Amino acid sequence: MRCVTGALLLSLPLLFVTPVRAELSQKAIEYLKQIGVDPESARVKAVTDDVVPDRQGKLVSLEELALHKNAFAIHRFIATRNFLRAYQADNNTRIPSADDYESSFLTKEERAIVRPAFRKAGDELYLDSLNQKR
Repeated sequence: MRCVTGALLLSLPLLFVTPVRAELSQKAIEYLKQIGVDPESARVKAVTDDVVPDRQGKLVSLEELALHKNAFAIHRFIATRNFLRAYQADNNTRIPSADDYESSFLTKEERAIVRPAFRKAGDELYLDSLNQKR
């Protein structure tokens, strides 16, 4: 009996850590459609469960952005989070344009993961500028 009770107590914290598949609310879905974002697209479904702290530490998700009707941030959230996934799968993935990227939609650890992509892009720009001077 003690073994069972101990095992239950040890596994209890895991119940709170296990991710639960989030579903967008009907209001969020309607707003996404209103701004021309397909809530059934692979790019949206890939980031539906993503939750990251913003600069003030408040948790940000696609759901929250849609409920606050922040179209600009929604597009950036989707692009930034999908870039992270693509870069993790292939480190030759090109960085998104500045209009489509927002580093605050990445955790500190995730920013460290993608940092080499920005260094590489900076090096390419520098080399291009040298070639244009010739």
